Amino acid sequence: MSRSGPSRRLRTIAALFLAVAGGPTLAAEACLEGATEAIAAEVPDARSITLSDGRTLRLTGVEPFDLLRPNLTEAEAALRQRVERLVMNGGLAVRLITDKADRYGRLPALIAFGGVLLQERLAEAGLAIAFAGGDPIPCFAHILAAEEKAREAAKGYWAQTRLPAATPEELGDSVGSFAIFESTILSVGNRTTRTYLNFGTTWSRDVTVEIARADRDRHFGGEAALAALAGQKVRVRGYVEEKSGPMIAVRSVMQLEVLGADEAEREATP
Repeated sequence: MSRSGPSRRLRTIAALFLAVAGGPTLAAEACLEGATEAIAAEVPDARSITLSDGRTLRLTGVEPFDLLRPNLTEAEAALRQRVERLVMNGGLAVRLITDKADRYGRLPALIAFGGVLLQERLAEAGLAIAFAGGDPIPCFAHILAAEEKAREAAKGYWAQTRLPAATPEELGDSVGSFAIFESTILSVGNRTTRTYLNFGTTWSRDVTVEIARADRDRHFGGEAALAALAGQKVRVRGYVEEKSGPMIAVRSVMQLEVLGADEAEREATP
C-alpha cells in the first residue's frame, strides 16, 4: 500500500457515515471551542494533570505506549516526563469533554498550549497511543493523524514497533491484550444481534471484528453502511479476545479507521 501521507485518505468511520468527528484538516482552534485558561500545578502520572485550582484532568484520547507493548516498562515514565516538561512552563487551554469525573476523580479533557493539542504532541512524538471508547471525542482524528505521522517516521517507540496483519498467526499472541492491526475486510456478515467484519475465509479460526446491534445502529450507520466496508482496508484498535479465532469487539467509531479501498483492488480496476 502506498504511504503518501494525506493521499492515504485517513478517515474515521464516523466522518464517513455520521459526520460527527472533525477530520485532520479541521483548524486546531475548533478543537478548543469553549476552552478555558488554566495553570498546571502537578503531573501525578502519565495520564493526569492537576491544575492550580485543584481540579485533576485526564488526558482523553491517549494512552502510554505500553498499552500496545506491555514489555516497555519505561513507557509510562517517559510519557509522564514529556507531559511534565510541556505543561509546567506556561498557561494551558482546557476543553472538558464532560463535567462528570471518572472513578479516580479526574475530568476528561482536551488540553492545548500554543494552539496545539497536547494529545497530538504526545502521539506525534511516538510516546502515546491514540485510544478512547464511547461517544466520539472532538478532534480525535487529529490524534490519529499525529500517531500515523509518528508511525511513518518511525519516531519514538514506533522505531521498533510494526502493526500486524489480521491473521491468527500474527494476532494469536495478543489474545487478552490491546492490539492495533491493519488489513482488508474480505466480507461483512450482518446478523440480527451483531455484525461481523471478516478478515479471512475460515470463520472458525480467522480474525473478526464484532459490532453489537446497538452500536451498529447508533454509531456506525446501520447494516448497509457496514456492508459497504467489504473490500476496504481498515485499521482497528482494541482488546483481542479468543472467539473462534482472534476477535476485537468494536464499540466506538474511534476504534475503526477506514483507510480506503484495498490497493490491489484499486490497481486491478480499469
